[in-house]
Amino acid sequence: MSARGFSKVRTIAVTSGKGGVGKTNIATNLAMLFRRYKKRVLLIDLDLGLANVDILLGLHPEYTLQDVIEGRKGIKDIIFRGPEGIMFVPGSSGIEELTNLTDAQKELLFRGFSELDDEVDIAIVDTGAGISSNVLSFVLAANEILLITTPEPTAITDAYAMIKVLSRKRKELNIKLVVNLANSREEAESTMRNISSVARRFLGIDIQYLGYILSDPNVTMATRLQKSFVKEFPNTIAASCLNKMAVSFINSDDGTQALGMEGYFRRLITEGQMDPLKLIS
Repeated sequence: MSARGFSKVRTIAVTSGKGGVGKTNIATNLAMLFRRYKKRVLLIDLDLGLANVDILLGLHPEYTLQDVIEGRKGIKDIIFRGPEGIMFVPGSSGIEELTNLTDAQKELLFRGFSELDDEVDIAIVDTGAGISSNVLSFVLAANEILLITTPEPTAITDAYAMIKVLSRKRKELNIKLVVNLANSREEAESTMRNISSVARRFLGIDIQYLGYILSDPNVTMATRLQKSFVKEFPNTIAASCLNKMAVSFINSDDGTQALGMEGYFRRLITEGQMDPLKLIS
């Protein structure tokens, strides 16, 4: 935490109602674009089931967040410097225990991440998909939520289910929707209207529309190459769409006091005490 007692670090949880909608790809490439706009970016992989940000970045971490929790390494010891200077914290299956740590482990985590508050502008947390208790905790701890969906009916239904479950815990949600793999702008906007109108009518939640990404075979090609598509294919339609969202996101900062890195993990521990059965019943 800074000397002024608060942090300007924006914490963004990237999530989705179902898998296979491009969540991790968007989180990783968005981090790349933020760097191009001179933002200091920390990318944290908290996708417990499919922790694969390192694969998309072409990195091979020796240590993970598990090593910090167990006191073997400090947070700065495990940070990778990825493409474009992205700071990357690799996760592991061991972080399933993040919401059930001992007091000593909590302090190790808090102290480590508090050291990063003055070195980071934006922290992107890549969470898992779906409404498991861990995913909900990781999402609710962030200042801002980036919800990824596609125009597919199942993805739309699952995105709404995610909004519904989150709204039962907190009403003042800051959710920004991204429609991925759209065939046209019209299809993406129709998807947004469907989700937004239902969320407003039945949940009293206003969803912000951050933008859409059109289907682009270059994204798949970059993934196979273990490259960022905004770096490998910067002049393609998908890169252009995501760049517009990056600019919009940066400009959307309303000055709301951010919790910072230490604050994110302190809130995470608190959210982790919730009863997931009550949330999803």
